Amino acid sequence: MFKYLKYMFVAAIAMIAATGCQEDWEDTFSKAPAAPELLNNGSILMTQNTMTESVTWAWSAARFLKGEVSYSLYVQYGEGTAKQLGAATKELTLTLPKTDLRSALTSLAGVPENASFDVAFYVEAKDEEATYASAKQTVKVYAYGDAVSPVATLVSNELVLDVTAPTANVDLLTWEAARLGYNEAITYSVYAQYGENEAVAAATDLTATAYSLTVDELNELVVSAGAPEAEAADVNFFVTAYSESCPEGIPSASVTMNITTYVATYPATVWLPGSYQGWNPATAAKINQSTLTKGLYEAFVNLTTEDGSDVEFKFTPTEGGWDNDWGLAEEVAATTDGNGNVVLEASTVDMDGEKNIKVPSGIYRVSMNKKLNKLTLVKIESVGLIGSATVNGWDAETPMEYDAVNNTFSVVTTLTKGGEYKFRINNNWTYSIGDNGAFDGGANYVLEKEDGEYKVVLDANQHPYGVKLLSTSYPENLYVPGAYQSWDIGAAPALQGDGEGHYEGALNLSVDGQDNCEWKFSPEQAWGNDFAGTIELNENGVGTGTYGGDGNITTPCGYYYISVDMTAGTFSMTRIDKVGLIGDFNSWGGDEAFTYNATTNVWTVSATLTAGQGFKVRFNGAWDMNRGAAGEVEPYVMTTGVKIPAYQNGKNLTVAEDGTYTVTLDLSTNPNTITITK
Repeated sequence: MFKYLKYMFVAAIAMIAATGCQEDWEDTFSKAPAAPELLNNGSILMTQNTMTESVTWAWSAARFLKGEVSYSLYVQYGEGTAKQLGAATKELTLTLPKTDLRSALTSLAGVPENASFDVAFYVEAKDEEATYASAKQTVKVYAYGDAVSPVATLVSNELVLDVTAPTANVDLLTWEAARLGYNEAITYSVYAQYGENEAVAAATDLTATAYSLTVDELNELVVSAGAPEAEAADVNFFVTAYSESCPEGIPSASVTMNITTYVATYPATVWLPGSYQGWNPATAAKINQSTLTKGLYEAFVNLTTEDGSDVEFKFTPTEGGWDNDWGLAEEVAATTDGNGNVVLEASTVDMDGEKNIKVPSGIYRVSMNKKLNKLTLVKIESVGLIGSATVNGWDAETPMEYDAVNNTFSVVTTLTKGGEYKFRINNNWTYSIGDNGAFDGGANYVLEKEDGEYKVVLDANQHPYGVKLLSTSYPENLYVPGAYQSWDIGAAPALQGDGEGHYEGALNLSVDGQDNCEWKFSPEQAWGNDFAGTIELNENGVGTGTYGGDGNITTPCGYYYISVDMTAGTFSMTRIDKVGLIGDFNSWGGDEAFTYNATTNVWTVSATLTAGQGFKVRFNGAWDMNRGAAGEVEPYVMTTGVKIPAYQNGKNLTVAEDGTYTVTLDLSTNPNTITITK
């Protein structure tokens, strides 16, 4: 957040000087006057212990002005009248003592006292004919004149992280205690920031004035802040102090450490062959690597034996084989804690481990952190829904049923809007799942939907665990029987619902030798409540219609993406004639065509991809229908073998390593999914 000003502005001034020595290539065609550009100053801290400092602003030179040019810097609060800071100058920088800045700010109408607030800065360039103003830059000012902000100090200014010692301790930084309101209790948060990215919280609610973490935790923190892997990078750290009178917090100035990170590679999937399934790696349960934490394999796994005997198993990273399997260096027995939870913990899971992992028969939360070679198993006796949003409040949980086929827990129950809820394990608070999707509790979920009856589904197949709330006002799936599948209602494919009456998916509505195909909708895999509809498609196979009534729907044969909105009684169709992969690998200039597999109903393409370079999927050679990743990170780094949800107008995708990949697109799910394999 706060950078050392002298370093930031020396670099900025050097950049401005370089800019002043050359013209943009566009200047060849335009000589119109161009206003200066003010560099963003980040944030400004004005507390009792920082008022002896100065603040420097820098801007680029205005171009194509006539005669002598002078610059004036202005500050503005809200929509009020702007005030000039300092005197006009011919230089491209202005330095002002913080005491002078404080005087200028207090003269602006409406500026709060002893608080943080946003102000706008801009610079005007004036020549012999006119005045040209830069765009405004919004800056956060922390103006707590009576407070003393924390002062952070790094233990070291440079650090190379050792991939072979992930659990080693790193003393990161210390800080001088803040003084906020009189005799107030103060807590601290530590943040990391790379470049102009958003700061990432490393720790919160600290009461000490020092912070340490492990090598691996620091590596994950720095990479999550946006720093490159396996490279040296300058990372800024700052400490924010909070109290009752300063709930927004008062940060320290940033301190910068040069950190060299590492890349630790792990298989996308591990398999668990064992006595519960005949020691056959080809049919063993599997766990995909966490989409949140590298090297973590966590999921609920059904390790139940037919005769109830203890189960033994090992891990193998090789699909269908035993190469490089992982076991324990020595036998470790499961124990029972004071709340009756059966737990096994071991810290020696590796290729040299010849011992099997042995626990009583049952369903387990299996968590194996390969980076730390740490294994934890917790036997799942029950999963319950509990909270103020539920029928029993926080006093008692609502039991959930286990679906062994889908490895999910679910319950149909009434929920209250605005209430909170969590998933509790084994009817005690030792283990629970909160809104971070982890087994460590996390914050409570908050129901943002309306009051009503819902089917609550906890997906325990991968970390972080997923949750779905499906309104029982609508069917879970909408089936599509038709001539293309011989009108077999029991085997009809489905469009998957989102719990709000919307259904999506792709179907191959083709019949050999026929131009047209008949089909219809059904909320269940049985005749009786089925219904038809009417739709008109244009020459490109795109259209919107209404559903309802008897008979069948007739459309030209083809592969279609179908969306149904039960809340409006409408549905739409788009014929897909081509699925293409496009990206940096082909200069975003064409489509690498996917191949459709009618048996598996998926699309695949092989392409040579480069780490860090983006790609997306689009349809029919156009951008009106495309698929990318959710979230704010772009490009989104995919993990081999891990399905990710794919959305319209999502972010670009990329791979972690250069190579030739098979990209698989499944349009039958809602949301659609994309997988890469190398």
